[in-house]
Amino acid sequence: MSDDRLSIEERSQGGELGDFDEILEGQDYPVTLDELVAAYGDYEVESSGGTQSIEEVLNSVDEKTYDSAGEVRNDVLNQLNREK
Repeated sequence: MSDDRLSIEERSQGGELGDFDEILEGQDYPVTLDELVAAYGDYEVESSGGTQSIEEVLNSVDEKTYDSAGEVRNDVLNQLNREK
């Protein structure tokens, strides 16, 4: 991995997910994408273009069930990274 590409943990701790990272850790799993969006869809995270809601960030992810906070974090950060 090159120095300019941060790991998922470094990116989430660096503030891209802000308080949402803590919310994910407190979430019960498994949880579906629809359940996450229903519960946290209005929650805002930082993106290259400003802030976006979780619903906006995950709108292109296919319906799935997440088994851990890491899986959700990975999808959110991957979607944010696609926008850069």
